[in-house]
Amino acid sequence: MTATDKISLRDIDIIVSYREATEERRENLYAVLAHLAYTYTDYRLWLMEAATAPRFDWQRLRDPKIRHVFIHHDGPFPKSMLYNTGVRLARSPVICFHDADSIAQPSTLRGCVDVLLDRDSSEVLCPYWSVINVTGELKRDFMQLPDYARFASINVEQLPPDAGVLYSNANGGIVLFKRSEYIRVGGYNARLEGWGGEDDELLRRAGRLGLRWHSMHVPLFHLHHDSGSRNELIESLHGTENLRASHAIETMSQEEVEVLARELSAFFASD
Repeated sequence: MTATDKISLRDIDIIVSYREATEERRENLYAVLAHLAYTYTDYRLWLMEAATAPRFDWQRLRDPKIRHVFIHHDGPFPKSMLYNTGVRLARSPVICFHDADSIAQPSTLRGCVDVLLDRDSSEVLCPYWSVINVTGELKRDFMQLPDYARFASINVEQLPPDAGVLYSNANGGIVLFKRSEYIRVGGYNARLEGWGGEDDELLRRAGRLGLRWHSMHVPLFHLHHDSGSRNELIESLHGTENLRASHAIETMSQEEVEVLARELSAFFASD
C-alpha cells in the first residue's frame, strides 16, 4: 500500500494497553502496530505498558507515531488505569481504545471516526459485532504482510479452517469514544483490578448516563493466542469483584451512578 492509499484517521489518538505475557502476545502486538502503520495515516498511538520492567522495543518498528509510556506496576494488569492515563495524554476529540491483538475492517473504523467527529448520532462506536479468531496459515500470512486484504474475503457464515468465532458479539476489543463524554461518565473503572468485566461495567454505566453506544455489523479479527475459546475466562470471572461491579450498575439508583461517575472523573480533573 502506498502512502496515498492509506486511510486518514483524522488526527485521532489511539490507545493500546500492554503487558508482555508471552512471545505470542508480543508478536501479535508488533503485527497490530505494523498493520496500523501499513493501513492508516494521521493518528497518534499511545502504547501504555505496565510491568516490573519495560519490554516494548520501539527500535523494532521505528514508527514516529508511537509514543511508548511505561508505568512500573507489579500487581494484576491495570488495563483500566492504563487506558485512563492514555486519555489524559491524548488531546483529540475522538479517542480509540485498541487491543494489542485485534484488527478492524479499515473502512468501518474510518467511518466510525467520521460519525463521532461530524455527526450527533452516537457518543461511542464499536467498529464490529462478532469477533473471529484467526490462527494457523491465515494468521502466519497476516503476520508476514499485515494487510487487511488477508481477511476481507472471509465469509463469517462459512469460516475457513483457520478461523473460528471467539465471541458472537462483544463491546471491547476496539472502541471509539468522544473524549469529553468518556471523561464525563468516569472512563474505565480503575478500581477494578486486572481485566475481564471492565468493558461491561463501562457499557452499563455509560448507558445509564445517556451515552449512545452503537456497534457495526461486521466482524473484528482477533490474532490467536493462548486459546481459541473464552469459556475459561468467562468462568473465571464468576464471583469476582469485576463482575459484581458490572451487575451492580443495573441496580444502583440514578443518583448513585452519577456520584460514581463524578468520583471516577476526578482522575481527569487536571485536564
